Amino acid sequence: MNLKLKQWIDGYIGKALVAVNVLLVRGLGIVLKRDHSLSKAPENILVIKMLGLGSLLMAADSLYSLKKKYPEVKLILLCGRGVAAGVEPLHLFDEVWVNNDNNILRMVASGMSSLVKAIRLPNLWVLDLEVYSVLTTLFSAWTMARNRFGFQLNKVHFRNYLNTHNVFFNQFITVYQNYEKLVMAMGVQEIVSYEMQNPKTANFFGSNSIAINNTCSELGGDLRKIPASLLHEIVKSLLLKSAYNIVFTGSPSDYDGNDAFIKSYGFQDEPRIKNIAGKLNFADYYSFLQYQCVAMISIDSAPFHMAIKAGLPTLSFWGPINPIQRFRFDLYPEHQYIYLQSHCSPCIHHSDVVPCGGDNFCMKNMNMQMIEPKIDLLLKNIVHD
Repeated sequence: MNLKLKQWIDGYIGKALVAVNVLLVRGLGIVLKRDHSLSKAPENILVIKMLGLGSLLMAADSLYSLKKKYPEVKLILLCGRGVAAGVEPLHLFDEVWVNNDNNILRMVASGMSSLVKAIRLPNLWVLDLEVYSVLTTLFSAWTMARNRFGFQLNKVHFRNYLNTHNVFFNQFITVYQNYEKLVMAMGVQEIVSYEMQNPKTANFFGSNSIAINNTCSELGGDLRKIPASLLHEIVKSLLLKSAYNIVFTGSPSDYDGNDAFIKSYGFQDEPRIKNIAGKLNFADYYSFLQYQCVAMISIDSAPFHMAIKAGLPTLSFWGPINPIQRFRFDLYPEHQYIYLQSHCSPCIHHSDVVPCGGDNFCMKNMNMQMIEPKIDLLLKNIVHD
């Protein structure tokens, strides 16, 4: 199923179920008078994150801290297929349950199967990392877990009646910090940094590479992408100022787009430029970032957060999303960014219809005059062994 259909199902069918479930959950809460305190440690924690591998990477420190707080707990992730492949090599979870969303019937059947498994888990807590979803909140309630944690904001105010513990999702701080506050509500007292550790694999494309990511999932769309003409100027600058390989990354579906860009701007005969989109599985890709890359240039998508966790200096480009929502750049000078702060930005996550109608001038109005100094800083921040 495509993203729009999933969002329609979540919004309309989910909201139709909310009223009945609020009455049911509140009624049972009054009758049963269950203890929702944190006095008894959980045996199982089910984390729900259906979409957004980048979000899980931002939550990695918080989830790792949760494992440190409750070392005996089984940490389980319920997610979509696109998230599962990327999260399994991180070894953050003891189990990963994948929701089959090929079509509505399979999605319902898969969801019911996961629900039955969750209900059978002893001493279960549920941690819902979805910010806006209605159905994941209902799923959490249906597990009948004693403690159910999630985010609260105006768009999902009903969670005050379905979750047992809610944390306000502050849209003016980073998502990292919101995740930290959520696990602190679960008893975590210290946030421990998660360090990506992957075995060193074969040298696929040559060491000393600068990765370029101008791709994002369906969830991000094309609004975040660097215009091709500007990306062309960035690549020329990198070739002129450095001796590094330039490696274009992405999923298998991004290969043709990368290839078309390389050919249309005459880079096909440049031996230092390579297109690796879809050529590596996630484990090998993480290893490639850690051991063969020296930096990444990226838009706001999961690979940017992968680079952060791999310890690479970055130069990132932000248009319809304010970078302050995604990373504490003020604390890490090795990470540079470009953001025009257009009058209608940020719009994604705040408006169902983007104000520009798809003419993302927040990205199109960037120019090399502002980018060149950032490239110089990026190259300066590269650490040589």
